[in-house]
Amino acid sequence: MKTTTVLLTLFFAATAFADAIEEVRQAEIGFAKAFADRDKTKFFSYVADDAVFMGAMNTLRGKQQVIDRWSRFFDNVPVAPFSWGPERVEVTADGKIGFSMGPIYDAQLNHGGYYSSVWQKQADGTWKILIDGPGNPPAPLPETTAKFEEGYVTTPDGVKLYYRKLGARSPVTIIAPLDFVMHEPLQQFADVATVITYDLRNRAKSSRTTDVKTLTIDRDVDDLETIRAHFKVDKFVPVGFSYLGKVVAMYAVRHPEHVTRVIQLGPAANRMADFKREPDKEFGAAAEDVKKWQEMRAAGAMQKEPRAFCEAQGKVMNFYLVGNPARASSDVSFCALENEWPVNFAATFETLWPSIEKSSLSADELKKITMPVLAIHGDKDRNAAYEGGKAWVAELPDARLVTVPGAAHVAWRDDPVAVFAAIRHFLRGEWPLGSE
Repeated sequence: MKTTTVLLTLFFAATAFADAIEEVRQAEIGFAKAFADRDKTKFFSYVADDAVFMGAMNTLRGKQQVIDRWSRFFDNVPVAPFSWGPERVEVTADGKIGFSMGPIYDAQLNHGGYYSSVWQKQADGTWKILIDGPGNPPAPLPETTAKFEEGYVTTPDGVKLYYRKLGARSPVTIIAPLDFVMHEPLQQFADVATVITYDLRNRAKSSRTTDVKTLTIDRDVDDLETIRAHFKVDKFVPVGFSYLGKVVAMYAVRHPEHVTRVIQLGPAANRMADFKREPDKEFGAAAEDVKKWQEMRAAGAMQKEPRAFCEAQGKVMNFYLVGNPARASSDVSFCALENEWPVNFAATFETLWPSIEKSSLSADELKKITMPVLAIHGDKDRNAAYEGGKAWVAELPDARLVTVPGAAHVAWRDDPVAVFAAIRHFLRGEWPLGSE
């Protein structure tokens, strides 16, 4: 008798569980059908009052915001611009929360990715969508792959700046100097933004200038404007790493009409004299690599064997740029670029560095940077003082800081999740979680 009771209990529990899954599946199907049928009233009846809809570039909170935003897909739109349906459905054991996910297709039946949504059972037994958000991206087919181009932009004084541009379908544009460092980490945002990276004059693949007087931080600001104007970008988000964090702030002062938001990664301090620090003599690299580099330097290899010396120095300095030695990059491919050989790099910075140290924005100039500014800084940065990053945030009208604990100058190598999640959230128009 007890065995029969247990079996019946399991049978009814399994049946109820299957019923709940089917209820959620049918709710998702009805939700999608209302959209296809252009039944606006029925469509929004599936949305909970406290629903949250997360898009690639925005978050809608509450039913009214969903109505305000999604009505554009109905008003004067006779044919649904896309369609979807459940592929997988699950529910919690108590049958009160359901999850649905499946493919999305555009009006031409091209696969556009996946949706994911959380449903909640109401007191009257109906299901309403509580959280809606994007799922996996579409398959990487040629027609869905972000467009790529590369080339050179010539400055007014004849210097050729190498650039790479990725993506062309978003109203958001990122422009970041120092292509050979920034292109790889920033290309992941091509799904939500057009990403333009370029090399500075005398750096990487850009041409060298015969007039060393042009190697100043002010000219770097001018070159950023040259890049923007070349691509006819009206509004964009400048991203500045290291001393270029100061460059993008200077640009925002001079051209605020073109800047929507600013991102600083491990930025040099505005007033560098305020944050003097002794260089860290502990590189974190293997002792034999440090020894080889130092011996080559003493033997004059920087001039005699410039590429080999670059590779030896790179093996050491890649450790200096991270807080966790296990996160150090082994890549020294930049040594294929003559402009990045230490002998040439040193000559460039010998002229450039004094202008970086001396330049600073006044209190009045800082007040002109009214757009949101996000500074992301590792608290173990050996190159640009973490305190300098904090000072930017403290003095700007609308700025926040994301601290990456234990990270050094290239904070995204120490903690890519913290850095890139913060950037992506900021590009959506919101402050990242954990920012202060």
